[in-house]
Amino acid sequence: MKYVDKMILMILLVFVAGMPVVAQTEDEKAEVVYSNDGKGWVFGLNVGVYYPSKKTAAFYNGEASNVNNVNYVLYSTDTWFNQIFEALNANDSIAVYGLPQNMHYKLAIQPGLYAQYCFNPTFSLVIEFNYMRLKANDVIVFEVDPPIEYLGNPDLRLYPIRGVEERVYADIGLKRTFPKTDQVAYFAMGGLNVNSTKVIKNSFYVEEVEYNMKRIYNSPYIPNSNMQSFNEYQGGIGVGMFIGGGASLTFGNGIVFEPGIKAHWLMVKLDGYKDMNPGIGTYVRFLF
Repeated sequence: MKYVDKMILMILLVFVAGMPVVAQTEDEKAEVVYSNDGKGWVFGLNVGVYYPSKKTAAFYNGEASNVNNVNYVLYSTDTWFNQIFEALNANDSIAVYGLPQNMHYKLAIQPGLYAQYCFNPTFSLVIEFNYMRLKANDVIVFEVDPPIEYLGNPDLRLYPIRGVEERVYADIGLKRTFPKTDQVAYFAMGGLNVNSTKVIKNSFYVEEVEYNMKRIYNSPYIPNSNMQSFNEYQGGIGVGMFIGGGASLTFGNGIVFEPGIKAHWLMVKLDGYKDMNPGIGTYVRFLF
């Protein structure tokens, strides 16, 4: 996996560095006219689906090494432990038997805004903002009343464990268009990424009762005590790069339809998971 990551990084660097050279060596007579004179601003809307690296999804798996973890719920106060003990109908003891080892995100819908400044009919500056709400789901396994040595099978109960986060991607780069006809062209693009990540939820559920692994109290929870809770911000600003490509289809009314694909190589700011990781998505864009 590390070899693949290095290859993606090299491709990104070569692509971004080489775009101006490609723009000068291509046939200058080819044109795609987004505006009356081929120069100026063009705006658009896009929607797509995105699949980020599952490596950051492990932030939500409840491991003791994570800032949000199952041990906080079970052992910071007797109240939550006793609630779970009773909900599991335990007689003697309960224990966490297993936590997710392969937690991953679901495919996310990604709407966005797009702006393009055309230096000429084939070379442009692009600025794009995309929003996504990511969800990571798996299960936590509790063992209830472990059997004495080998006298019985373990009583294992599976319950959901979930994470929810919001991300905003800002991509700023260059776009090179390769016209084929007046209606059809292809394009390649690449540049820099700045992203903002915010953790919304990190919880597990026992008999439909939610147990929040984020620390929302400054001291152990005491029921019916009107304790002051706080909303700890988790996340922040990360950086990276992107490359992409697709096709431009121009209709008679001046609207341009662009299906495409885009890959990222970036860092998102989640405690303990700040390595550079890949992500990929597809989209359709309307320019007007």
